[in-house]
Amino acid sequence: MKRWVWWSLVAVITAVIFIGFGYTKKVATQKDYEQLVTRGQANIDRADYKQAKINFQDALKKKQNDKPAQIYLKQIATYQAGLKLLKQKQYQAARLNFQMVAATDGGSSTLVRRSANLQTELKEVIKELKIFETAYDKAYKLSSRYQYSASNTKLAVILGYGSIDQDYYRTIRQKAKKLQGYNNYVLRSLGYTVEVDDDSAETKVAPKNDKAISPERLAQAKKELARAGVNTKKLSPTELKRLIIKADKEHKSVVKVLKEK
Repeated sequence: MKRWVWWSLVAVITAVIFIGFGYTKKVATQKDYEQLVTRGQANIDRADYKQAKINFQDALKKKQNDKPAQIYLKQIATYQAGLKLLKQKQYQAARLNFQMVAATDGGSSTLVRRSANLQTELKEVIKELKIFETAYDKAYKLSSRYQYSASNTKLAVILGYGSIDQDYYRTIRQKAKKLQGYNNYVLRSLGYTVEVDDDSAETKVAPKNDKAISPERLAQAKKELARAGVNTKKLSPTELKRLIIKADKEHKSVVKVLKEK
């Protein structure tokens, strides 16, 4: 066999070997990539986002600039940022993050579903919190004007809400319960019986007796007011009792409390 024919044959065989090796390596790389993506998807389903991120980062090492892996990583990062904002009670900002994840094409359907549910839930939470804050402000003003029963009626809007025990509403729930407790304390001090319905949070108030404020204390308050030029006949017994309660609580005279009213 001539030398050039021999070398030509060797060159062909070598080329075939290298091509075959390159193809085999490419197939192996593709298989590794697909396994990493599958693992990442499974870890998302298990809510193991830290490991899922590692899986997709490794997948990118197998296929640089791979768009699907990049989409998964962006989804996870945005979703986790939303969860962090949720813990910080930044509900509006968290909702925007979940909306972005839910609108993603070509990524995790699991994250799309979870984000869609969360953003819908937060939409309701944000709306209810606005209503509750308005109701609380009105209840607080009514209480400061000695209208304790009316204040409790406003608080029932908050405390009677079916999902009020959810963590979303913890702060407003605590504020409302504290004000309701104060209102009930004053009402009982005025001689009323107070019952709170466990389901609706509505407060039922009924006259009881006048033992909480003695006749002597009422007479003393009337004298103080009369000396200050106040026509006590224009004050109802309930109004007079409220003045006494507030005066005693703030360590002031009933005259000063009436002038501050």
